[in-house]
Amino acid sequence: MSSTSEAVLVPYTDILRQECPRLRILVVGKSGAGKSALINAVFGVEGATPVSHRTPGVHNIDTPFSFPQNDRIIIHDSQGFEPGEEGNIKIVSDFIDRRSKMPALADQLHAIWVCAEIPFAGGRLFEKGVERILLEYRGNLPIIVVFTKLDVLREDQGNKLEKQLEQQGQEMDDDQFEAELDTIVASAVQDLCFEPLCALMLSEPPKWVATSTTDARYKTTIADLVNLALELTKIDKVWIEMAIAQRSSAQASIDASIRVGRKRYWRGLISDIFLGFTMRSVLEVLQKDIVNVWNMHDPEKHLQKPEFLALLSALVEDLSDEATNNYPLTEKAMQAIIEHPAAIIIAGPTAVVVLFAEWVRGTFKKTKSSIRCLVAFIIDLTLTMDTLFYLVLSRGQTPIKIALVNSALRMYNNRKAPVHASIKAWVDGWGPFAHLDADVVIKKIGDIIMHNSVKPEQWAMTEEGFDESWMPIEALREP
Repeated sequence: MSSTSEAVLVPYTDILRQECPRLRILVVGKSGAGKSALINAVFGVEGATPVSHRTPGVHNIDTPFSFPQNDRIIIHDSQGFEPGEEGNIKIVSDFIDRRSKMPALADQLHAIWVCAEIPFAGGRLFEKGVERILLEYRGNLPIIVVFTKLDVLREDQGNKLEKQLEQQGQEMDDDQFEAELDTIVASAVQDLCFEPLCALMLSEPPKWVATSTTDARYKTTIADLVNLALELTKIDKVWIEMAIAQRSSAQASIDASIRVGRKRYWRGLISDIFLGFTMRSVLEVLQKDIVNVWNMHDPEKHLQKPEFLALLSALVEDLSDEATNNYPLTEKAMQAIIEHPAAIIIAGPTAVVVLFAEWVRGTFKKTKSSIRCLVAFIIDLTLTMDTLFYLVLSRGQTPIKIALVNSALRMYNNRKAPVHASIKAWVDGWGPFAHLDADVVIKKIGDIIMHNSVKPEQWAMTEEGFDESWMPIEALREP
């Protein structure tokens, strides 16, 4: 196939980015409500300085904030609504109306997040301006109310409980105390947040979540916010962009991987879309789509490099009918380069030769062995990214390093056996390709991924110490 023809294998995520390159969110709330901390936690930009051309001391809702650590998100910030500031309420309303009418999806406002600090010490839950925004735009845009600083409420209620126990001469062990405190905090959130919200809206209130960005006990509430935002997003391309932009829910990234795959290339597994292409070019487009969906902070593009792709090919090769060649760069290796140049990469300034597994060499052929390997490649890469996600999350959203990728590959390699066994049993039981339903195949791939995805509460995420060079391909092969 000519290089011109091979340009057809464009990642779907690249096509999506042309129409909706970034998620655009308006964050409403007064200063000190925890807006910045919330954005940092959801989108993995902790410690990053947003890029803005705002003049110091001058508020401009039209000036977007973007982040060098995550270029899939744009934030517009409304200042607080002080008493008598009718002008600012109009500015925000006009901004929402104007953005809602823009023809290009990229320019439209995709969501509104209203941040309100839980009023545990008394006081008003919402400013008048925020109440007007909630009342006027309910149903027009996906709106979520985020009650922040749940940890501060918990500390306050914990102090009160300790004092109460002391006055009554009672004692509780730590587990009993925490369980009782959980109940008290949940009840306080209902009284202080949900009931006033219901009283304001009269009809069905907007979706809401109470969260903390500092207390590990409430870490899952950040993922809850992401999942809630996705639930409210009805435009498919915006849904995918939101799932890509966030960095706090592995489930959302898995779901987005499946949804993107369904659009084009996973569907092509049992069609003729890959016929005539080199197997390497097929793997590259699958790699780019899956890696792009997970949107990790990877400034050196390690996850797009051929070295990573070659290691992934070794993960899969036990499912291939091709023989495994464990050779160094010798006469046999040189012969492989001559016969299959498309499966060889000369990488980096030092001209390192990257040899792929045997099944990657040559052009794609629509055989059970090839399809079995491609299915395994999709599943193995997705589950490796899932593992890497939790390794990164445990380290505080640091940039991707080769050592971390090596660790994720080793961890997944140690648990891949049942995954590959299920793939082999499933694919080998297929009848003629013409009788297969692409949607059924994609659903099964998704089911295998979900069944084998990381359960962080059950599996300790510990990083092994490896240097900053790619592991040898033999490290992933069975002895």
